[in-house]
Amino acid sequence: MNEILAFDDPQAAEVAVSGGKGAQLARAAQVLPVPPGLVVGSAVYRGFIAPLRTQISSILAEHAHDHAAASERIRALVLAQPLPGAAMEALADRLAGSDWGVGRVAVRSSGTLEDLPGAAFAGQHDTFLGVRGVEAIAEAVRACYASLWNAHVLPYRERMGLRHLDAEMAVVIQAMVEVGADEAAGVAFSIDPVRGALDEVLINAAFGLGETVVSGEAPVDEYRCRRGDFTQVAETIADKPMALVTHGESTRAVALEPAQAGAPALTADQRVEVARLAVAAEEHFGFPQDIEWAWHDGKLFLLQSRPVTRVPARWTRDESAERFPNAVTPLSWDLCEAGFHASLNYSFKLMGLPPFGDKWFAMRDYYIYGNQNAVELYAGRTPVGMLKDVDSIRAALPQIARQFSWVQELPVRWMRDLDGYLIEIGALGREPLRDRSLQELWEYVQRVNALGTEYFLPNIAISLTQRLLYAGLQQMLRLALPEDRAQEVFDRLLAVTHTKTGQVNAELWALSRRVREDVALRELFETLSGTELVDGLAEFAGFDAQFQAFLGRHGHRELDFDAYIPTWCEAPHTVLDQVRLLAGRADEDRAGEEQARKVAQAEMEHLVLTHAPDGLRYLVQEVIHLARAYTALDDLEHYQTTRLIPPLRRGLRALGGKLVEAGVLDAPMDVFFAPFEILDEAIRSGELAPVGPAVARHKAGYQAALQRMPDWVHGESDDGGDLSGDVMTGLAGSPGRVEGEVFVVRGPEDFPRFPKQAILVARTTNPAWTALFYQASGVITESGGPLSHGAVTARELGLPAVMSVRNAMEWLDDGQRVRVDGARGTVEKLSG
Repeated sequence: MNEILAFDDPQAAEVAVSGGKGAQLARAAQVLPVPPGLVVGSAVYRGFIAPLRTQISSILAEHAHDHAAASERIRALVLAQPLPGAAMEALADRLAGSDWGVGRVAVRSSGTLEDLPGAAFAGQHDTFLGVRGVEAIAEAVRACYASLWNAHVLPYRERMGLRHLDAEMAVVIQAMVEVGADEAAGVAFSIDPVRGALDEVLINAAFGLGETVVSGEAPVDEYRCRRGDFTQVAETIADKPMALVTHGESTRAVALEPAQAGAPALTADQRVEVARLAVAAEEHFGFPQDIEWAWHDGKLFLLQSRPVTRVPARWTRDESAERFPNAVTPLSWDLCEAGFHASLNYSFKLMGLPPFGDKWFAMRDYYIYGNQNAVELYAGRTPVGMLKDVDSIRAALPQIARQFSWVQELPVRWMRDLDGYLIEIGALGREPLRDRSLQELWEYVQRVNALGTEYFLPNIAISLTQRLLYAGLQQMLRLALPEDRAQEVFDRLLAVTHTKTGQVNAELWALSRRVREDVALRELFETLSGTELVDGLAEFAGFDAQFQAFLGRHGHRELDFDAYIPTWCEAPHTVLDQVRLLAGRADEDRAGEEQARKVAQAEMEHLVLTHAPDGLRYLVQEVIHLARAYTALDDLEHYQTTRLIPPLRRGLRALGGKLVEAGVLDAPMDVFFAPFEILDEAIRSGELAPVGPAVARHKAGYQAALQRMPDWVHGESDDGGDLSGDVMTGLAGSPGRVEGEVFVVRGPEDFPRFPKQAILVARTTNPAWTALFYQASGVITESGGPLSHGAVTARELGLPAVMSVRNAMEWLDDGQRVRVDGARGTVEKLSG
């Protein structure tokens, strides 16, 4: 591999070769006004540092708690080591062969860890300006290497959980843009990450070189422009008394005349051009960008571009209400939060998106909120934009094949790893816990959680890819058909998908048929509640054995995200209530109905493929088949994820029991109200006293949260709309219209009272609610969308459904007659 690369070398665009900064510049240079340059690849650094690794390890160990001392010694070691002779020769040849290498250049550090989640390393490594000549450039390269060991970088890496010797450095050598004292440079963001305004460009500018702006060490002008037409929204003109300019082999600050110091650094036209460049960088990279720019001799240059991966949080329930509908105990959230965010960034990496450096979900007042600014930041960054028209799709076929090959590989990889996960779950379930110490039980709980984190890593990618495939298929259908017809064809194409939930529901149906066929058993189900039935089944040994076998297979199925809530195996009465509901239904030819849907689905697929444009038939067929495959896979990964709950509850119950014995808790499962950090510190130190007060405080807070509806936007008590009106609008979930009386279901405790043919109203639903759909005539939920469990199940059963009707449970009372229009996404109150 060539170790020193021009920007136009394909290898230069790889982060592992060129570091984060170098790779971005190489990619930008393809279409944007980037000054010419070279990248001294990370392989040169590896060869340079190899003889020093043992000494560096010893220094790090010796000064483990003194970063300044470790830095001083390692930097001295690095600066005393010459560049390898072959690298020096290659560097001299490259510079001599260019038409810019004889002038002054900028030498910039480019770490290979710069694209990791939360590890931007902004300003952590060094840049050298105005460097001239091979020897001076080589010296600057070594200085960049030394900056990898700056005193402030060492604790930063440690906070990020990164090993020091895993860090590598590439170096960018770039033609210097000689910005004069009467010219301007600075930074621009294609969105405003300060205010969270995704429809505005933010520009900071100063006279002279942009290093004063990047470092934040001097006053700067600020301009905000609308993205659509680049009209100015606001400006703040600073007094800028100094300008940094090149001077010989270095830079110097020059004083500005008062009139210039107080003048705008950019003209109105220049502001527009900088804003256009920031947006052009976003369009090129497919994600909002933070760019460094400079004006010189009337030309605008792009000096650097990196993704914007942090925005101010705006915590709302938009993204979280479906996944986390109810209040959550602190320990449940603390145990899963890190794994969720690791999975999220794993998914973004697969999809070619930059990692998100902050929290996507967070607990606020015992409810989980989503960072809506982050959602909007990443929304629409999918390849659906390639599908503008038939010609665009044809042109994009090679890119689609290259960029999204992982979509075909991910299910295979996931299934390959599933066996190991299931074996570990089984082993954890068999481990004896009776005689374990408090510390051993805590270690067991963390092993369960670590297994879940590892297993869950690709699972969000599965859900996101399902959405991506649905959106792609719908877009292709819309290109050929009217909107309503496209949706109808889409629904037909995905009418039958064999899911794990479908299998579980079939088994529930079989149990209900057995109840219906046995007069005495049917009478028992009609007489007793689900709780009473648990003990009453003993005299029906055959059915009881079948039911216990069902729980043995599927008892890990959850009633709620929160592991504090028992699963089916610990709450079998909730399953028996569902069997009762199904037993009230007459026999149906389900196999025949499914076969009819399969035939209609196959016929529709044949029709679609017959009319697909030449050259695109295989793509359309593959997207259809992958959409079905990911629908089944998304359901299966959720089913398998919940296998973690029984061993986790088992471990925490045993741990909680020890805390009860120690007089810290009143009940074993109260351990769920202890935040992870408090519990972990107490168990490690042996000082258990802080656990009790924390549990009491959080249990009271959790119980209070159960009694109220959370703010939709955290901290803003809005009512989600006018609840006095007769019509509310949500999202179309399943087509069709129905009129009837509603029944509000707040949880499994309401299942037994659900009337036949009522319209189901709920905050959200999950697979454990499916039996209610067989009783319902329509569905209304406060959260979710077309891919939610409620919408998918409603479409399978032909029930009209409207999702995301804010505060529907407050707006509607049991018995209220409504009209549900699932195609338009409306719910209308009816009189009488």
